[in-house]
Amino acid sequence: MNEIPVLIIDDDIWMQRILSKIIQSFGFYPFLASNGFDGIALAVEHHPALIMLDVLMPELSGHQTLKAIKHIKSTKEIPIIMVTAVSDIENIGMAMKSGAAGFVGKPFTRATIFEKIRDVVNKDILAQAALKAKANDFTSEDKPAAAQESPSNLIKTLEESFTGTPQPKSSAMPQQVIPKTYKEDDKKNIDAIKELLLKSKK
Repeated sequence: MNEIPVLIIDDDIWMQRILSKIIQSFGFYPFLASNGFDGIALAVEHHPALIMLDVLMPELSGHQTLKAIKHIKSTKEIPIIMVTAVSDIENIGMAMKSGAAGFVGKPFTRATIFEKIRDVVNKDILAQAALKAKANDFTSEDKPAAAQESPSNLIKTLEESFTGTPQPKSSAMPQQVIPKTYKEDDKKNIDAIKELLLKSKK
């Protein structure tokens, strides 16, 4: 089964670890970026099913990163959930206007994260992730039965798992991913956006 990538952009290493564990328990594979520039490049390179984006970051804020991702043709349709301790109306309105799909306030629970993901991620992708999460918790004899379950049942099973704290068996912490090469057009777009955003900060 192919990995379903989710990109976490946050400068706080502990928040990266917390979100990574939660994302993995849902059957997704997390990619990590500690700043907006790397986050933009990874979004272009891996085209994740979802981006979880911190608002308060140095150099390039979450709002600036959000705008950049939404202005690149290959990434503009990726749903983005803003994760932040800043929950004032102005910040929420600014992010929604720029294309954010939702907000998660800090501190949060595992159930809250899943509810937001369920609201913004394509149901087929969510079902594939749920199947992967369930397969991680089953023995080899159980896997064929899991594969026959309907997408809605798999998602429901994942929701019901919030009473416990299951962890996938292959739960090695993902490392920071260094962006690789991407299409020349996308590279030009990213470079132009970086230059524009850096000018706007002066």
